[in-house]
Amino acid sequence: MERANYCFVCSKTNPKGLHIEFSYVDNGIAIAHFTLAKEYEGYPGIAHGGILAAILDDAMGNIEYLKGYVAYTMEMYVRYIKSCYIGEELTVRGWVKRIHHKVVETEGDIRDREGVVKVRSRGRYYIAGKIDEI
Repeated sequence: MERANYCFVCSKTNPKGLHIEFSYVDNGIAIAHFTLAKEYEGYPGIAHGGILAAILDDAMGNIEYLKGYVAYTMEMYVRYIKSCYIGEELTVRGWVKRIHHKVVETEGDIRDREGVVKVRSRGRYYIAGKIDEI
């Protein structure tokens, strides 16, 4: 099966997407660096919370995707701590806390250049199978 990816957050082929590129680092963290443009603004100068939640969802879901699996979001909790600003350089990370059968419990965060946590998240993802088999 061809691996089509039109994901709003991470696809390079979606013309209206964010085009965020995730990598998987040795300690099991999916990570990406990004800067949001004015099109993703909520209040003036501040990134929209829904966009930040989508980015966190993708970071936590990409943990398994980067290992070759499809993982569907079951539930997600987001805690907004500090504002993320339009034009600000940010880093998103996602990591596994626990795997139980086909359910992966994850955590993630968005930080600024100084490492200050601006948004935290927890999620549960269902591993549907290998990418090539679905």
